[in-house]
Amino acid sequence: MSWSTTTLSTRASVKLIESEFSSESFVSDSQIDDKITLAKLIIGNSTELYLTVEKQITVDEADGDVLLDTIANPSVLALASDYLVASLLLQDVSGGDERSLTYIKSEKAYADYIVQYESAKDRFNIDIDGDGETDIYRDSHVGMLVR
Repeated sequence: MSWSTTTLSTRASVKLIESEFSSESFVSDSQIDDKITLAKLIIGNSTELYLTVEKQITVDEADGDVLLDTIANPSVLALASDYLVASLLLQDVSGGDERSLTYIKSEKAYADYIVQYESAKDRFNIDIDGDGETDIYRDSHVGMLVR
């Protein structure tokens, strides 16, 4: 799967998240589209850092390979992206006034983004060689029930 053609957020999905923070839409479709593009860039940069530093995955970029293309299931980032877009939109609407309710809502949306992003990272399936078959499956976590 190609990162460049991957859709993480849509206007509809962002408006659903937006409705958690406001009863009416507060931005235009073009503003949403701009923030969707920005959020994908931010998430892409964070994910590249995660893959190289924490997972120690590299590709031959000189040969035209794209590190983000190693993620076989980028759709796991969709909800995180929606929260990030909402946070960016709310921050714009607040005008940067840290005392405004809208700014506080943007901080809440950003905190939700962090939670969703951290969760998504644990669900990455990695296709290192780009052959369409997953080489590294999502991290598995074993819980312990304590009574």
